[in-house]
Parts: sequence; structure tokens; C-alpha cells
Amino acid sequence: MFTVEFESDASIVTTLDQTNMHEDVEIIFGDDGVVYMRQFEPDMEQYQMLIMSAQQWMDLMAAYKSAEGSYYVEIQHE
Repeated sequence: MFTVEFESDASIVTTLDQTNMHEDVEIIFGDDGVVYMRQFEPDMEQYQMLIMSAQQWMDLMAAYKSAEGSYYVEIQHE
């Protein structure tokens, strides 16, 4: 299950683990082109965060169904 929310400066996708074994993962797409991924760590009582560019995010999405190898993803802006 996942949710999508729109804020004034970002879109937030939250994915919930349906097996209830892992904490929710939030992906925050900032209007400034920065992507944040975070997951709450209960033992530390804080979020663990990754920060990446939109290009890095697109690389990860393209890699999901790619064969082994090196790739270059070209983002086309309309």
C-alpha cells in the first residue's frame, strides 16, 4: 500500500510494508529537484535519510528492470 500527498513545495509518497516487518518509507520529491528518502528507526528514535538528485532517482527507477551492465539515463525536459 502507498499514499500520495501534495504539499506546497513537495510531493510525498509513503509506502507501507504490508507484512508489518519494516517501517514505512517516505519519498519526498521537492520542487527544487531534490529527492529525499527517509525511514524511521525506532531504536534510535529518529529518521534515517538519503538525499539524492532527481537524476539519481531516475537511475534507480530505470535500474529496477535492467540487465547487468552500465547505463546512462537521459532525462528529456518538455
